[in-house]
Amino acid sequence: MNITVNEKVTNFVDKKEVLKYASVQFNSGQFPNSLNGNLQVTSSDGITVTATEDEIIAAAKKRIQALIAETPAKTTEV
Repeated sequence: MNITVNEKVTNFVDKKEVLKYASVQFNSGQFPNSLNGNLQVTSSDGITVTATEDEIIAAAKKRIQALIAETPAKTTEV
């Protein structure tokens, strides 16, 4: 899976810089069995304003895997 961190967006809350979100882009697989998209990783995913690119990628990967696991694939019987 390829994951690219595009940007980190922060806000100031009570005079302290906090992470609003990190924007990532991802793609995996090869056509016709491929998946791609964009995702916002937030502090609820366990990252902070000081998170490294690798930490953001790890959190994004967990989030993507959880989203995929939520909806089981439909199969057709032949």
